Amino acid sequence: MNSPNPHAAKTRILTLAEGRALLTLYETMVEMARTRDWDRLTEIELQAAALRDSARPFSPVQAEDVEELTALLTRIQRLDNEIRNQVEPVLEQTRQQLAVEVKGRAVRKAYANLETPEG
Repeated sequence: MNSPNPHAAKTRILTLAEGRALLTLYETMVEMARTRDWDRLTEIELQAAALRDSARPFSPVQAEDVEELTALLTRIQRLDNEIRNQVEPVLEQTRQQLAVEVKGRAVRKAYANLETPEG
């Protein structure tokens, strides 16, 4: 006896209306990434995540909707890649700045421990 597919319950699909709404959010996120409006980008991404999470369990898509839904999802993937290309260098720069700060603190703490009280 075959066991049920463990991924089947997690598979979700957007309706055409949800796909259109998600595309609009991604287009806005790209613009926020380009202008480096990180706060607004985060807000919009949370909205997009909520929309993705609200997708219904997999069910058949209307035949006439397949082509448009496929095009929407392809466009969303391209926009997601563009967002990542905008955001990842900034994240890496931030990581490097944090690493330098952490090392600096460690050095200051180490040298502070070496100081002897005068008196």
